[in-house]
Amino acid sequence: MNVCVLSLTRDRLAYTQHCFRRLRELAGIPFDHFVLDQGSEDGTREWLWDTYNPDCLAVSSENIGIPGALNKLLEVASKQSYDVIVKIDNDCELVEPDTLRDVARLTLEGDCLLSPRILGLQNPPSHGHEFQIGDETIIDIPQIGGIFLAAPAHLYQRFRYDETNHMDDVQVCWWYRSQGGRCGYVKRLEAWHYETTTGQHARYPDYFARQVSEGKPL
Repeated sequence: MNVCVLSLTRDRLAYTQHCFRRLRELAGIPFDHFVLDQGSEDGTREWLWDTYNPDCLAVSSENIGIPGALNKLLEVASKQSYDVIVKIDNDCELVEPDTLRDVARLTLEGDCLLSPRILGLQNPPSHGHEFQIGDETIIDIPQIGGIFLAAPAHLYQRFRYDETNHMDDVQVCWWYRSQGGRCGYVKRLEAWHYETTTGQHARYPDYFARQVSEGKPL
């Protein structure tokens, strides 16, 4: 199983360092990591180049928005043979061994969009019934947030993000559902929105103020 992880960064170096290290420690499977940095000025880009060494590092001098940045990474990823492509944010903290391996395997087996259950959110998504993929219970939810979103790679042969619509996770989940697909949380697995959403706003208020002033999620 060939897995590619896509991530975006902009400042908040401490989050990137911690969460990317946890990703490598707890993935449980080899993966290629493609990162696009959107104008960081706090040493993030230098750390990525000199220490983390992702498989692909793209750079932009400014925030081009999540959909546009993802489309750029997908153009690179689509030229290679991946089975599963996973978006993992630089504030997604994995806490359980083999998380990437297990979610990717279930994504491929069930042909679904999947994520571990994300803890620490201010407004967790509502959910309905449950369904099974093999022995695993999946919590059906209308859409998965962009913190961790695993998709079968064939999805991106047909789908690209509308760069004028900044609700990237809404776009892909509702499009896939319109094609008969399903979305869900793997009930057994957990991950954290690092330091919780409330904690992030308290630690980096300028980051979120900039998001509002630019009119683009970072």
